[in-house]
Amino acid sequence: TQIRHTYYVPPQYFPFLKKLGDDTPELKPYTDKLIMGDMTYDDYEEMFYKFAKPLKIYRHRIPLPYRTADEIKQEDYVAWCGKWYSFRQRVQGDYYARHYFRDWLIGLFIGCYLGHIAVVQHRQYRVDMKLFYLEAPEHKINWVKPRGDL
Repeated sequence: TQIRHTYYVPPQYFPFLKKLGDDTPELKPYTDKLIMGDMTYDDYEEMFYKFAKPLKIYRHRIPLPYRTADEIKQEDYVAWCGKWYSFRQRVQGDYYARHYFRDWLIGLFIGCYLGHIAVVQHRQYRVDMKLFYLEAPEHKINWVKPRGDL
């Protein structure tokens, strides 16, 4: 069996839906389904596309933007301020790019230098240990002492 997913509407909306269905007979089957809890998504889609109408826009009621004479006089200054702000942002971006690249480069050089020091130190340690074990065998640790009868 397939589960029927239906829309649930709280009971306090039933009087409104009943009145809506009585006022518009085309909607009555859908409002009754909604009240009974039988409205599925397919029913909702059918209802929506049957009764949907394009939005009517009253353009003459939308006020046009209005500027006073003082504001119109300020147009050049406002445009200059915008250009000045853009220039400042561009200069600041260049500065930050150079600043952070310089920091990154200095960090890279310091890291390479410290890595080089570690490699040289390790190499010298290996050379010292090799010389120590070759040149001073009496100081070798945990060596088996020769018994003399071999």
